Amino acid sequence: MKQLKMHRECAPVKLRELPRGYAYEPYCGQTEQVADWLELCFEALIPTKEEKWFADTILHYPDLCPERDLFFVVEQCTGRRVATTAAVCHTDEGYIHMVAASPDVRGKGIGHAMLSHALRILEARGCTYYVLTTDDFRLPAIKTYLDAGFVPVIEQDPESDVRARWEEVLAQLRYPRQIRFKEN
Repeated sequence: MKQLKMHRECAPVKLRELPRGYAYEPYCGQTEQVADWLELCFEALIPTKEEKWFADTILHYPDLCPERDLFFVVEQCTGRRVATTAAVCHTDEGYIHMVAASPDVRGKGIGHAMLSHALRILEARGCTYYVLTTDDFRLPAIKTYLDAGFVPVIEQDPESDVRARWEEVLAQLRYPRQIRFKEN
């Protein structure tokens, strides 16, 4: 099934701090970072922990430079990597890529902080709007994106079921705010 797309206009990014005891760590090419990325992304984003997934979705992704764009959230007391994403700049379009978090840290505000951090990186690089794609079942992530000002994108293709899928997602979320759709 085709992923859902979301869009956000360039606007001031609300600063969301990481919870106490967590910090950002840039990707620096360590073998352990690749293994941790595979572990974090397994199941929700990739079907296996094979290194080819890192190569295909990070190393060979257009305009993505891992050392510049990929980062982790780390527990400071243990050094354990608990979340990751990449902030990719395609000319003036910023793309939030491969957002993942360990199940045991979800609900702590790490996703909100990580998204805020990524948007601020893209803003500093001169991006004028932002996009991301996600799956229907990733409801907590979608709520985080909506809270950050992203809006659902509806394709103009009359054959597309995207509007109905978005309406179902928003109904499941019981999202309290009025949602506008952006036509692709």
